Amino acid sequence: MAVLADRDIRTLLQAGRIRIDPYDPSCLQPSSVDLHLDADFRVFHNNRYPYIDVRTPQPDLTELVTIQDDDPFILHPGEFVLGQTLEWVELPDDLVARLEGKALALDTPVPTPTGWRTMGELEPGDEVFDETGAPTTVTAVTPPMSNRPCRELVFADGTRVVADAAHKWATVEKNGRRFGRLTVRTTDEIARSLRVRGEPDHYVPLAGPVEYPARADLPIEPYTLGAWLGDGTGTKAEMTCCDTEILAQVSGESYAVKAVGYAPHRYRIGGPGWARDADTGRYAGNASLSSQLRELGLMDGKFVPPAYLQAGVGQRLALLQGLMDTDGLVDGVGRCEFTSTSAAVADGVVELAASLGFGAVKSTGRAMTNGVDRAPKYSVKFTPDRPVFRLPSKLARQKAAGGRFPRFRAIDIVRPVASVPVRCIEVASPRGLFLVSRSFIPTHNSSLGRLGLLIHSTAGYVDPGWKGNLTLELSNVAKLPIALYRGMKIGQISFFRMTSPVERPYGSKELGSKYQGQSSPTASAYYRDFDGTRRPAKGGPRRS
Repeated sequence: MAVLADRDIRTLLQAGRIRIDPYDPSCLQPSSVDLHLDADFRVFHNNRYPYIDVRTPQPDLTELVTIQDDDPFILHPGEFVLGQTLEWVELPDDLVARLEGKALALDTPVPTPTGWRTMGELEPGDEVFDETGAPTTVTAVTPPMSNRPCRELVFADGTRVVADAAHKWATVEKNGRRFGRLTVRTTDEIARSLRVRGEPDHYVPLAGPVEYPARADLPIEPYTLGAWLGDGTGTKAEMTCCDTEILAQVSGESYAVKAVGYAPHRYRIGGPGWARDADTGRYAGNASLSSQLRELGLMDGKFVPPAYLQAGVGQRLALLQGLMDTDGLVDGVGRCEFTSTSAAVADGVVELAASLGFGAVKSTGRAMTNGVDRAPKYSVKFTPDRPVFRLPSKLARQKAAGGRFPRFRAIDIVRPVASVPVRCIEVASPRGLFLVSRSFIPTHNSSLGRLGLLIHSTAGYVDPGWKGNLTLELSNVAKLPIALYRGMKIGQISFFRMTSPVERPYGSKELGSKYQGQSSPTASAYYRDFDGTRRPAKGGPRRS
């Protein structure tokens, strides 16, 4: 199925094949039409029955309430009611529709102050990060949703995120980057205007440094660990180093530095790693760097331990400085590059730089020595706005270069992908943005959801041949009551063209469609499936 664009929706509305009554042309969006809330609500009286019996009519389980004029309907915390769209909707036999929300794939990584989670794991009360890097509270979540039209967004750094077509992003156009004027756009709106004159036209701002709590439990000082990851011997607490300033930095962090006699420029860091236990006579670890590296698992292969990637801003910057002093460089315009033959270390540097607010890009090449291909080589490039070196020669070069710090990440590709389960979270951040992916990309939540109001269409997909107002499920997951008003925007309806007209549209006599022609919030008629009394509902469109 293909989602209809605005011009196709307009054409079908003008031809009368789609009917939306009342219809305001200003409500036509690039791939949907805004719908509004009506004045009728069906509230539940759960105290009247011990349980809901799906086989039996329970007419007094709910009560119809109608608000007058500009009076609000107050939805209290934890309350669930049925509402409906102000608009009467009719579909032809070759279109299906859906009342859209906004959501990300359940397996989307989300950074939190306590470590990495996924969209599917988050619950109200959890904390994530907003676009500035500050913690913000999750105020609401939706259940997993299936059969949504999904898209994969590929960013210029290679990051991939799967979102549904209506999920929102705060982006800036190519020519507006100097002013930073953000516009909230859906995934499909971005897809339709992806490039201008062959270049990306949508850019997402880089996030600020994420504010993980500072850690007092790091066994090795971050700068020293970074220097060892760069120039250290993989099986020993030793470094090969020609820069006395780096050794002085390590020594200043209370590690003994001693030259060894069997290799030039080779130094032992932190003393011997093993000592004999006085009682057992066996070798045992101690507080030396060697023992600490072994306990972290780094003697079996270099990588950046997760505890260091999720440490305080100053601790992460010190780690990056140790890595860059040993295996980093800076060019004449301020672009920095870290190089390693370890993919795990390079991946750690990508995450480390991104968590500090830098747009890092990893590439792969070959490490050559005297024309001989030795091993794969991994490079991580980024342009920082803060010093990422302590070594005086490199630091002076970075300061002299200055450079123009890029504050945006381009969206390079948006392409349809197979539908996957998706979910939306809402956050307390005033701008409604939170970070996703290992690249810490800001993304947006919906405005009503930020209030703690969750909206779901009881119909799911609206079948071909449908006629009626759409019943809505409204839930307040906030801590305060929410005032709802007749005429307020409540959702967006999108339309999808089917492969061919259906043989039996909704409302056909042989189907016994239970909800056809509904003109008020309608409770479940599931009981009709048990007694064979399925009948089309009476009534027609209500005029406003």
